[in-house]
Amino acid sequence: MDDIRLSWDLLILVFFALVIAYSFIIGRNQALKVIISSYMAVLTADGISGLFENYLLPAAPALQGEAGEQTLILMKMFLFVLVMVVLVIKGGYRVDLLPESSLLTRFLSNFSFGFLCAGLMVSTLLVYLTGGSFVTGTVQAAMDTNLYKESEMVRLMIDNYSLWFALPAIAIVLVSFFEPREV
Repeated sequence: MDDIRLSWDLLILVFFALVIAYSFIIGRNQALKVIISSYMAVLTADGISGLFENYLLPAAPALQGEAGEQTLILMKMFLFVLVMVVLVIKGGYRVDLLPESSLLTRFLSNFSFGFLCAGLMVSTLLVYLTGGSFVTGTVQAAMDTNLYKESEMVRLMIDNYSLWFALPAIAIVLVSFFEPREV
């Protein structure tokens, strides 16, 4: 019997499955709130880490070189997750789309938004983990990492990060065209 070898590909697949399952538990409106919160968290994490990189890192001799890069990576990932969780739990906004009429439509909607949410979160975390940034578009450095070279799924997520970043917003816009308008 072969041993199960943990890999980044397996981790990504499990993360997708967990986020999709979670989207069924919380429902479409909350999954949309997670997506919107993810966008705000990306901007916050990139913005604050950019300030840190430009103003505080040069003044801290202990954080030059590899130590500074690692600090920025950890800070981006921590801020992304923290801001996203805080906005989902305590955010002062609400997403309230009308419920779909059929079971199949509800299933496809929850699955689609869960899948897009997972793709946005995974691609963001991988871009951050490899030292890149969504805001500045510095993903090229990610392609020189061992993580990128060793995993097909990591390559798929990083190579298509612009698509993973754009698809949830496009889906939200498309859904808004089919929602009945309030009078």
